[in-house]
Amino acid sequence: MKKTVCLVLLIVSVFLFSEPASAAVSSGTEDYQRCYQEQMRQSGAEDLPDRLPKETQKTLEQLGVSGTDWESITSITPKNYFQKILDIFTGKMKNPLRILASIIAVVLLCALLNGLRLSFGEQALGQVIGMVGALCICTIVVSPLVSCISDSADVLKAASGFLLACVPVLVGIMAAGGQPVSAGSYHLLMLAAGDAVSIFATTVLVPMMDIFLALSVVSAISPGIRLDGLCSVFNKVVKWVMGLVMTLFTGLITMHSVLAASMDTTGVKAVKFVVSSCVPVVGNALSDAMNTVNSCIRTLKSGVGAFGLLAGIFIFLPVLAECLLWLITLTLGSGISRIFELDGITSLLKASADVVSTLLAILLCCMMVLIISTVLMLMLGGAA
Repeated sequence: MKKTVCLVLLIVSVFLFSEPASAAVSSGTEDYQRCYQEQMRQSGAEDLPDRLPKETQKTLEQLGVSGTDWESITSITPKNYFQKILDIFTGKMKNPLRILASIIAVVLLCALLNGLRLSFGEQALGQVIGMVGALCICTIVVSPLVSCISDSADVLKAASGFLLACVPVLVGIMAAGGQPVSAGSYHLLMLAAGDAVSIFATTVLVPMMDIFLALSVVSAISPGIRLDGLCSVFNKVVKWVMGLVMTLFTGLITMHSVLAASMDTTGVKAVKFVVSSCVPVVGNALSDAMNTVNSCIRTLKSGVGAFGLLAGIFIFLPVLAECLLWLITLTLGSGISRIFELDGITSLLKASADVVSTLLAILLCCMMVLIISTVLMLMLGGAA
């Protein structure tokens, strides 16, 4: 009888204790999700999508990214990603194609008039045709290029504003995850970069590029005013300076990141050792709890960082696509006019292409500085 009672009690105990074990797993998952959502709310990460430009928000929504959580970001497929990039390029293609058709029409008309000039033997008519053709190209090309320069400045200001909103959130997450030194270094350098980009976009980029475009047009239209050498030097100097600044800044943040990451890793290991060894009875439990919280924080940091990188790409991508299409259009137009020996039009289109090339280099340097810096912080902070 006693054996029977013991067996029944044993069976009942197995059922009783197996049920809470399942509940514990479920509860652990729920606690992890609750901790993750609470950290996202307190850090301000869930408000970051509202700081993006409307066009970028719409693009991310079409990709299926509704917030900074990692589940939303990992739902992006390569097909949707590259399809969206292709849609951006095709959406920006209409205006450059229309301009290219207008350029070809002017070039063919000038070539036809040049042929008539040769037939009638009028030498002075050739200079008039070249000047009129160059002025027609100016009316076609200059206004869209000025608009493209203004759009580029607006994109840089939008990217700077989003960076200044994203950096405090990421810094708070890094500090909470046991990376105070890395957080302080990243905060200082990225705020400086964001302010520098904003000031550069508002006070330097638009006036400088407009002046560069004006000098290029004057040099192309007026053969007596030889400014093409000055424009070429300006183009090369800007590209070299931007490349040098990008290299120096990336090297600086790399040095800070490596040193800060080693200090943070040492500090975290010391805290875990003290908690697990010096706190009686519950030391190991507290250490496990710290690991769970740090795991949530690392997941949150990865999600916020990935969202920032994705947003940065799609903030810059429309204007980069526009500049690249303009560069192709002007280069093709210059090549076609060179076939018909229209030197004035060729010089004007080539000078305009140099302006767009310089603008494209500036945008790429600014975008790469922000992206490389964030990627570096995410990679070095992964082991914290």
